[in-house]
Amino acid sequence: MSALPEGWVAITLGEVGDWRGGGTPSKSVPEYWQGEIPWVSPKDMKRPTIDYVEDMITEAAIAASAASLIRSGSVLIVTRSGILRHSLPVARTIREVAINQDLKAVTPADGICPEFVSWQLQAGAQAILATCAKSGTTVDSVDFDRLKVSPFVLPPQAEQRRIVEKLDALTARTARARADLDRIPALVARYKQTVLAKAFGGELTEGWRGANDIHLTSWRLARVGDLAKEVRYGTAAKCHFSPTETPVLRIPNIANGRIDVTDLKHATFDDKERAKLSLEPGDVLVIRSNGSVSLVGRTAVATEAVAGFLYAGYLIRLRLDRDQVSSDYLQRAFEEPSVRAKIESFAKSTSGVHNINSEQLKSLSIPLPPLAEQTEIVCRVGRAFTEIDRLASEAAAARRLLDRLDQAVLAKAFRGELVPQDPADEPASVLLDRIRTERTAAPKAKRGRKAAVSD
Repeated sequence: MSALPEGWVAITLGEVGDWRGGGTPSKSVPEYWQGEIPWVSPKDMKRPTIDYVEDMITEAAIAASAASLIRSGSVLIVTRSGILRHSLPVARTIREVAINQDLKAVTPADGICPEFVSWQLQAGAQAILATCAKSGTTVDSVDFDRLKVSPFVLPPQAEQRRIVEKLDALTARTARARADLDRIPALVARYKQTVLAKAFGGELTEGWRGANDIHLTSWRLARVGDLAKEVRYGTAAKCHFSPTETPVLRIPNIANGRIDVTDLKHATFDDKERAKLSLEPGDVLVIRSNGSVSLVGRTAVATEAVAGFLYAGYLIRLRLDRDQVSSDYLQRAFEEPSVRAKIESFAKSTSGVHNINSEQLKSLSIPLPPLAEQTEIVCRVGRAFTEIDRLASEAAAARRLLDRLDQAVLAKAFRGELVPQDPADEPASVLLDRIRTERTAAPKAKRGRKAAVSD
């Protein structure tokens, strides 16, 4: 550890205050539940302060179980949960609570600011996960003995408050910016839907038609069944990853409107099956069945790279009449809001698996301009989407920068570089001596409500 600022001392997390664990009252005893005491579990650790929990317990539950009361102003940390693989939830209590066995709570000693403890735990989250993880292949739990000996820096009490005030102000700004940026994906989706609605309503190419002396009356409404020479389900053959046989495209290979061949399966077929099910460039593959209704009806256009591949049974192949419709135009048409709504109305099911069949696909109607305007629409939609995606990418990069900025600010705070030191502040060493003296003189705390008010 680098040299500490004047007036600071290095201690361990175990010296910060009184640490406690928790427990779960018996679910089979009704009088333990639906009480007035919040019972916090990892699912409640989503905000910096515990202001709402799903489960409430009673005084009887505290008296009869491992659950104990945690004082207001304590700091909670998750020590066992799958979420520890990527984050370390920390929160402060603003009222008396109980916690379950997957959390630990520390009630800071007098003179140690709970908000300061919470911020420092967040700043050191990655170091804690790296050094305190129990042995295993994943970080599912934090070893409490290691956690208690983790380093903690203690500034003078007055400086703790100054650091907290500064952190609150700075992170409030980044939180507002983060909230604005988090709305971007929804705005992107809405903007794309607007572009598609204008494209298939004729508005996007209105100027192009005028320049080419083409009129909207050249458009017509056409059924997909009238535009397809063939609508065919895929193979039900069992596939595997052996690369020596015929590649078979599956739902995972249909990604973001394109065919992804990085995770291919294969199967053996005779000449008749290959002739019937082989893909040709320009074929449109449609997802017909999925647990997510938003994926049903999503498409990809076959390219030269997948010519001769076959496709699995959860896909439908549309082989189009190219004299009427281009493959790329039909793919965009399937993304248009009213067409998507129709697809989802066909597909929705209460069984958990959503499906659209070939007859329903064939019944879909789409606005159909002449081929030249179809090409122009595809180009204009593509350009608009590219620009939208560029802006979305920049917003995502800014969002990542905000996260790094917060971490940089926290690092400065606990190096003593965020706020100025004041030589008039009582040194933390004096505070620490007082805490240790009081702790030695205090009677051993007991579990329950009495302990919660006498610690």
